[in-house]
Amino acid sequence: MADLPETELDLLSAAREGSQEAGRRLMAAHGPSMVRTARNVLGRYGGNEADDVVQEAFIAALTTAALPTGDQGAWLRAITVRKALDSIRLARRRGEQPLPESDGAVAELERQGSASLPLDVLAVREGLRLVSPMDRAVLTLVDLEGRSMAETAAALGITNVAVRLRAVRARRKLAGVLRRRLPQDAAALDARGGTP
Repeated sequence: MADLPETELDLLSAAREGSQEAGRRLMAAHGPSMVRTARNVLGRYGGNEADDVVQEAFIAALTTAALPTGDQGAWLRAITVRKALDSIRLARRRGEQPLPESDGAVAELERQGSASLPLDVLAVREGLRLVSPMDRAVLTLVDLEGRSMAETAAALGITNVAVRLRAVRARRKLAGVLRRRLPQDAAALDARGGTP
């Protein structure tokens, strides 16, 4: 291990040249955030589909001639978003339907009268499943990843105006789901302008 890369770009270059250690370090540094991004875009939180998407994203990152110009983690997550959207499109072409997630955890939390925070997370996940895959991708990049509208537009290959419209529409739909699911928080949602 005498020749450990010093920067993330060096690490990416070393992984592209076949260094297994560099590949492991890249995966350790960026894999968890890529999996979260894939799950958010896919709208499904179980199974191995997100892991498959992340694997495809890493393969794409290691085989493309393009290099990140800014934050390497953001670049890898943008690739992950595109691969997740590709996975959704492929599943639709095949006519595949995901297995429904168990609502047992939701019922158990409600029965126990648990704190609202875990239930809020479950409600947001449920709401995200109800918006289109592209809208989920926009919300993931803009609201969860903190990317700008311009960065999101570039990552998804759409215009800034389209990103803004999709974000507004998806936030409204998500806020409506949360209002129905969590009536006690409706006033808080209204105070924030309808955004969760």
